[in-house]
Amino acid sequence: MADQRKAEKHPNVPYRVKSKYSDKAANDLTTCIVDYLTLCGHFATRLQSTGTYRDDIKKWVPSQQKAGLPDTVAIVDSYVLFCEVKIGNDRVSEVQKATIESLLLSGAYVFIAKDFQSFYDWFTALQPQLHRAESLPFQP
Repeated sequence: MADQRKAEKHPNVPYRVKSKYSDKAANDLTTCIVDYLTLCGHFATRLQSTGTYRDDIKKWVPSQQKAGLPDTVAIVDSYVLFCEVKIGNDRVSEVQKATIESLLLSGAYVFIAKDFQSFYDWFTALQPQLHRAESLPFQP
């Protein structure tokens, strides 16, 4: 899908570097998920909660983001989907469990992905449950 999108976007470029995806590391899997959802026409982005390094005080300053939010957020047919990425021995923390429970109670869909295939299977099975709600036009 990514290579097809490149060809459509740049039709006059005779040679394109093939897209390479992997789900062996957390950053790679997160990229796979965000790119897949985006290529399917949905809004998707990575949530960054690492904070910011302040050079003037030589310290990391915590993010203003709520603790425990999953790694990605997407909007699919007016529904909010979150995905937490866990590779290898990485486990969901207690703070993450509490935040995920809060998201679920709020009506969001949440998935914990250990590889791309499990995410893809979950997303494919979920799609029939999602339906496009009529959205209000944007008013500036």
